[in-house]
Amino acid sequence: MSEKRARVKFGNWLSTAPATVGGLSLIGWLCVVLSVMLMVLSFVLGNFGGGFLALLLGLLFTMIFIWRVGELDAGRTIAARVLERVSHARRTAMGEAQYRTGVFSALPAGHLSALPGALANVEELDGLDGTGQPYTLLHHKSVKQIAATLTCVPDGIELLPQDVVDAQVSTFGSWISELSKDTAIAGATITVDSAYSSKEPLVAKLNSEVAPWAPEVAKQAFAQATDLLPDRYTHTSVHGTVVWSVKNLGENVEEAEAEIAAKLPHHRTELYGAGAGIPVTATSEDLAKVVQVAYNPHRAVEHGTDELLGQENPLRVVDAGPEYFDDFQKRVAFHDGVASMTAMMTVPPRIHITERIFKGLFAPQEKFLRKRVTVFYRPLSTGEAIKKAEQLRNATKVSATAKSAASGFDKQKVILAEKTENDLVEGASMTAFTLMVTVTFEPTDKAYREATQKLKNLLDGTNLGYRFVDVGVSAAFHSTLPLGILPWSYRGVVDVVSEGL
Repeated sequence: MSEKRARVKFGNWLSTAPATVGGLSLIGWLCVVLSVMLMVLSFVLGNFGGGFLALLLGLLFTMIFIWRVGELDAGRTIAARVLERVSHARRTAMGEAQYRTGVFSALPAGHLSALPGALANVEELDGLDGTGQPYTLLHHKSVKQIAATLTCVPDGIELLPQDVVDAQVSTFGSWISELSKDTAIAGATITVDSAYSSKEPLVAKLNSEVAPWAPEVAKQAFAQATDLLPDRYTHTSVHGTVVWSVKNLGENVEEAEAEIAAKLPHHRTELYGAGAGIPVTATSEDLAKVVQVAYNPHRAVEHGTDELLGQENPLRVVDAGPEYFDDFQKRVAFHDGVASMTAMMTVPPRIHITERIFKGLFAPQEKFLRKRVTVFYRPLSTGEAIKKAEQLRNATKVSATAKSAASGFDKQKVILAEKTENDLVEGASMTAFTLMVTVTFEPTDKAYREATQKLKNLLDGTNLGYRFVDVGVSAAFHSTLPLGILPWSYRGVVDVVSEGL
């Protein structure tokens, strides 16, 4: 009698939220204590007004910049919320929340269909890598980073032996750990774009492959068979994007490009071993199609028909901007006849997971014209990882000992934090991660309600914390595209301070 093997589980997720005692971080308590001490000192010196003022200012600073309002480990400061709304109001008042392309737009000649926002300052770098494959790298000039996108065709796991699936996941984990070993890598993303598509392009493709000399009865049987196909079928595309820092690769962009071109075959090989099919480096024309379909999902049929007719798409990605993109309304952006919204992870899953936990989130789903899930990986150097592990251990111990009786969940967090330190000592690496989900739907109230409820159901089933992006919808939408936008690379000093100490 065979013995059933235990399922392999993955994950050692730890929240990076600061330690809290009674809902307030240690720095917050320090501010409160200092303000009280200044008040007492002022009273001793006879300055009662100054004492009350010191206490008031200390409490106000704590309430605005340190106190986090919201769910456990995912609360946000008042400063962050206010800054978002002020920034949104300013952008809307200045017309920055509306973007137009074409001859009647304010864009300069030669850039009448340019991409919006951070992507407007992107430069294309074309060439051949060491194996002779063409590539297009995207140079994000404002942050001095270069991104390479790899198009993947993953193996379906439904018919694969579980041992093979476990091996592929392990290989993928090894690839993620390698990101921290290459000090030039600023981050990486995996984007899964899925949709239910019309059967018409598929039927046309199948008909084009029927030999003209085939028997008439066979043609009729084939036509009847295609008529029985459902009106829609699922379509999924996967892209892996790796982003390098120019200054850590060479003296200039040319040297950095040469270094990246030499590294591309290695990353394709690693992703191949992780079950990504045969990855290829995306060209500008490939990325342009992805962007156009993201702005208008209905264009997928157009691109499918062009491919059947053998027609090439000469459009470059830097010229694949939308006809219009409006994000003046909270949560929802309107572009090219459709609408989109984005949700972002705030707290990682609190459990060990298998590769099937996120299946529903990544798979094509009804109620959406298009769904794009992007996982962001931020590698940490050895020094950064050890420092982060120490902070995590201290934070979990403080949170656990601050209670009269630590819960089982608190004890487990302490165990995981200590295990993380031990793993790092033994040579493991640490990579921070988060994910964002962008869904596109018809611009109607009914479609919005259905899309919102469906997205909530999918996210609730993953055991992670999340919130909808209500302000900065355009930035969130473009961050989930496989073009190498790393949100943390665009954070300013004001953003860091407003998020709390």
